[in-house]
Amino acid sequence: MTNTYTAVMVTTASGTNRIFAADVTDSGSTYGELTDVITGNSLGDSLQGERIVKAMGSCENFIISPGIVFVDNQNNIIGTVGAGQPEQAQPQWQSVNIPVQLNYKCKVLTSASVA
Repeated sequence: MTNTYTAVMVTTASGTNRIFAADVTDSGSTYGELTDVITGNSLGDSLQGERIVKAMGSCENFIISPGIVFVDNQNNIIGTVGAGQPEQAQPQWQSVNIPVQLNYKCKVLTSASVA
């Protein structure tokens, strides 16, 4: 079994900064949820009522398209962020417009065994 550590750093319109991360084992067929590194809460619990305006993702193994996804309470994709492997290239801030409400989540589908 191999692990994939994935993280996304976000900045909201009100200036709040958060990091969400997941350490997922062989998640080639299921999405792993990224949670707040300070509180352990989901995206919606941490940033309810906020709007993400900048994000930057990092992943140590390959991410299967569409990258890090932000989903609503019905699992519809409301935003995505690409993630870079720090060993290959420096992750870059991306401008986004992702609203956050209660029960929204941040997920990633990786292929840990490919790396």
